[in-house]
Amino acid sequence: MIRRAEATDLDFLIQIDLKDEGVTTSDISMTEEDLKEHSSKILKFVTEQDRGAFIFEDEKIGKRIGLIMYSIVNRDYKFPWKTIFHELDRSLFQEDGRFVEIFQLWVAPENRRTGIATKLKLKLEELAKTNNVNLIYTHTEERNKHVIELNEKLGYRIVRSGPIWDEIVRVILIKQIQKDNVEWI
Repeated sequence: MIRRAEATDLDFLIQIDLKDEGVTTSDISMTEEDLKEHSSKILKFVTEQDRGAFIFEDEKIGKRIGLIMYSIVNRDYKFPWKTIFHELDRSLFQEDGRFVEIFQLWVAPENRRTGIATKLKLKLEELAKTNNVNLIYTHTEERNKHVIELNEKLGYRIVRSGPIWDEIVRVILIKQIQKDNVEWI
């Protein structure tokens, strides 16, 4: 079953995000201050209107085995941190600049390649349509070939490859969402 994450899921969201699976990390440990800052950042995914998370739960055993975290952001906004959004062709985005950014996608290792990630991404497409957003953005490290293949299978296309905020090569993929019989804003 897929459900919206709630405040009671905060520790789970933090724990999964800190795993940084599929991401090259440094050996530097997080300080207590870093952990507090990270917790505050993740809290926004259960408290802010333009952010959220869906959890895939195995109802039989009551275990959370999948997660997708997202933000609805505006390409034209001036972010206080390095982004790649302004380097992407403006015509890819709808007129008002809004799009859905996937922040985190995770499936428990023992449940991978069973369709859970696909179901979570399709749920996010429903959310995009409901919010009149026609583009979903994601990125992954170039070495994560299976992630790139999954995205391409779901209709995402590569629009850029290269470093974003560090020297790691990341592949940026987008998916244009079609809303049946409705014009986008």
